[in-house]
Amino acid sequence: INRFNVWSEKTGVDTRKRAREVSSVIDLEITAAPMNPPPSTPPQFIGRRQTPNVVSTGLRLSQGQSQNREQRFPIITGDIAGEIKRQTDELDGFLQTQGEQLRRMLAENSERHYRELLRTTEESVRRRLREKETEIEKAMRRHAELEARAAQIETESRAWQVRAAAREAEAASLQARLQQAYAHGGGVTAAEPKSGSVDGVDEAEDAESAYIDPDRFELIGPSCRICRRRSATVLALPCRHLVLCKGCDGSVQVCPLCLSSKNSSVEVFFS
Repeated sequence: INRFNVWSEKTGVDTRKRAREVSSVIDLEITAAPMNPPPSTPPQFIGRRQTPNVVSTGLRLSQGQSQNREQRFPIITGDIAGEIKRQTDELDGFLQTQGEQLRRMLAENSERHYRELLRTTEESVRRRLREKETEIEKAMRRHAELEARAAQIETESRAWQVRAAAREAEAASLQARLQQAYAHGGGVTAAEPKSGSVDGVDEAEDAESAYIDPDRFELIGPSCRICRRRSATVLALPCRHLVLCKGCDGSVQVCPLCLSSKNSSVEVFFS
């Protein structure tokens, strides 16, 4: 019985308690047995050998009762060992099942964690790619805008060059007309200005005032700076100089006074 007085770590069953229960059962069987020895029977002879007499022990148990107890005890011990083995097998199976479930659960958790990490990484990469694509699109639009602006500036520059050339031509034409007007008006050219005059304008006016033209009209207000025979009744725009007559307005593209471009003109009527 002493070999069962150990604590099973797997089953959690106290084998010493089971041993005490077995001892109690044995004691009950011994108590229930008759205390007096069975009545003696006349000796029987079998051949020359006689059966031995029954030997009484201190507990007043006969040899037959001891043998019965020894026969019952292995049966009880075998039952306990079988129960312990069965419970141990069940516990081992339960632990194995739980271990497999735990390993499967850990594997599933690890796989789910890896999938989540991979999904997060892919989303981050896609977001960064979208941001970079947006930046590239903005840079391309900005580059296209700058190219368009550069082309526009180049076109405007060419237009200004053309306008400058046209103004130079108009200025040269106007200068030639002025010289012709000065020559016809008083024989004074722009190359022979007197002191105190500006570009021979005052000298031409003096010469014109001394010359008597039969076709000359009576001037009302300032004279035309081109023909100098009619009154200046046309206002050049946008400089707003009253320097042209109605006859010379259509043939002049610049203001003869400030040489700025004449976009339009307005006729002025004097009362």
